[in-house]
Amino acid sequence: MRPHVWDARGETGFTYLELLVALSLFAAFSVFLLHTFIIGMAHAGRANDRAAATTLATQVMEQVRASVNPYEMVGYTDLARSSLPLPDPYTGVINPTPHTFQVAVDVTHNEHLRLTTATVQVYRPADPNGTPFVSLTTVLDDQ
Repeated sequence: MRPHVWDARGETGFTYLELLVALSLFAAFSVFLLHTFIIGMAHAGRANDRAAATTLATQVMEQVRASVNPYEMVGYTDLARSSLPLPDPYTGVINPTPHTFQVAVDVTHNEHLRLTTATVQVYRPADPNGTPFVSLTTVLDDQ
């Protein structure tokens, strides 16, 4: 380590170059820290979106499972991709969050296994690729 420069009065101090290097290092570290914070906030926002979409999908799935006879599709129907509020029979589904979603319900019967599969998909309208943001599937076993 190099000793500090002495001035005419015998006092030590930092040179201009040392100050410039220290400020450059501090600026680089600050930019890295800010970038990390911004990425963390983006991930937190996406997690909030996913939690809200999962809650919405769970509400729809509970309505399907609580219908009069889910095996014969009494009390509910397939639902094409629809915006909220949902049409009958899904009128009880609410979205208490500020997020905008679309919901689709698909019911598939398998006669060989005597099973019915219900899939609830939640979409974000802003997503350009059209893939579901959250997808929940349940099997309604035979009567």
